[in-house]
Amino acid sequence: MKTIDTVFKEFLDEYRQCLNPDPYGDYEDVIDLFTEFLNSRAYLFLSVRDEANFKALHREEGKEYCEIFGPGYIGDSEVEAFLSYDLVRNVLLDIDSLKAAVKVIYDLIEWTHARGYMADEIYEETEKDVRELTPDVPAAKELALLLLNYVDSHPAKKYTRRLSGYFEIEKIEPGKLWLYEYYTLGQTVGPVIVSREISSKAKVGWTVYLAVGKTGETWQLLLAGLAYPRFSGEL
Repeated sequence: MKTIDTVFKEFLDEYRQCLNPDPYGDYEDVIDLFTEFLNSRAYLFLSVRDEANFKALHREEGKEYCEIFGPGYIGDSEVEAFLSYDLVRNVLLDIDSLKAAVKVIYDLIEWTHARGYMADEIYEETEKDVRELTPDVPAAKELALLLLNYVDSHPAKKYTRRLSGYFEIEKIEPGKLWLYEYYTLGQTVGPVIVSREISSKAKVGWTVYLAVGKTGETWQLLLAGLAYPRFSGEL
């Protein structure tokens, strides 16, 4: 059985033959990041039996996920978590780097399926996820930067109540957001006053990490963290 490491090497070897050094460097960097993610987080998606096997080999032989499992252990769950969670948390990647990274993963999925390493039904779901996330991953980074800049340029006023955590964007109007805080209080907060640019970039269903303060009938931004196009909790 070919391991994930072996298949990734085949993918890079083939692309090395048809790309100039600069774009090929992007492919190598992204595959390294994906490998690191799989080795550190992908066991969370394993069945109980496979997880026990992984932990035993990791403990006894020092083997990593990509040295143990074959390409059949890469699917929509792993790819979605890498793109929508791991990549957007990487502070070293700018918007252009994220666009390049999503393209590399799309090419990897297409190549893996074409070579017979990914079953048709897994490919269909994974390809759909990557296609949908292609614009959203860099856009989420852009939204996070806009929120951060807004906080920096709008000093906090006095407020009577403070909330912080992960909020899902529930409703959007020009210059206003309504946020649903579902981890502790399970309530909608809003309107949160933002710039019109921010409200034009935000999307219902995205998750943002924020601190907000209540001032009269509205809320203000106190702190801004990351924005996630898809979020199911910390990995």
